Amino acid sequence: MDVKRVTADDAEALRQIRRRLGNQMTRRRRRPGIWVVGGALCFLAGLGGAGVYAIRTALLHSPRFELRRIEIGKTEYAPQGDLRRAMQRYAGRNLFRLDLARMERDLEGTRWVRRAVVKRVFPNGIFCAVEERTPAGLALLGDRVWLVDGEGVGINPYAGGDRRYSYPILVNAEARGRASARDRIARGVALVGWLQAEQPTLLADISEIDIGRDDRFEVRLDGGGPVVRLHPRDYGTNLERFLAMREYLATGFGGGGYVDLRFNDRIAFHPHVTREQ
Repeated sequence: MDVKRVTADDAEALRQIRRRLGNQMTRRRRRPGIWVVGGALCFLAGLGGAGVYAIRTALLHSPRFELRRIEIGKTEYAPQGDLRRAMQRYAGRNLFRLDLARMERDLEGTRWVRRAVVKRVFPNGIFCAVEERTPAGLALLGDRVWLVDGEGVGINPYAGGDRRYSYPILVNAEARGRASARDRIARGVALVGWLQAEQPTLLADISEIDIGRDDRFEVRLDGGGPVVRLHPRDYGTNLERFLAMREYLATGFGGGGYVDLRFNDRIAFHPHVTREQ
């Protein structure tokens, strides 16, 4: 599963999600342990070097600050059990020694999680908030159909039967290798989103969309008829004109050939021709 990591280019987006997800944490009830830590810090200010070292050692080794409570924010898709297991490896460790960035990466490596924020909850807990990946399409990867999000990331294998995910299947994502598959899927998902908004009736009739080429999408319809070639960016080019003559083409020429809508003010139709033996 391909999961995007937070990089320097994501700084602004990460600040926004931290503010949003952080609201879950700031609403939580304050624990008495925070006053213990605060008191210890104030006490440190009045001590010499030896005293500071002693208090620091006590904080880093005190059983009071061993991780024993793992709380996970509410999720819609991400399995709570998977998230908890990703954090369970840190149980028993001192809160001051926890690498929160690493813990966030562990959560982001689980299914459905796009970004995560982990906070210490003194004296002995953590609270984890996650931003989930939202299913936006279906794509054939290898020999399995996957739920994918708007970034082209494969979220989870799709077993079928869930009507919430009634999307056409994006095929040939790996036509030019897996390295470009994510970008191709993202382009296909963008087309599906446009069809949902502009042509929902047509979308319901589409069985699959071939996303294997840069210069076009190839749409196959449930009811047969020619393959429909769409412009890779201006999806609606000539589409209304085609829909007006769709039934005629399907009835008169069957399921072969293709119709190409990519040209300005012109529809190119290539019927299937059967060669004589």
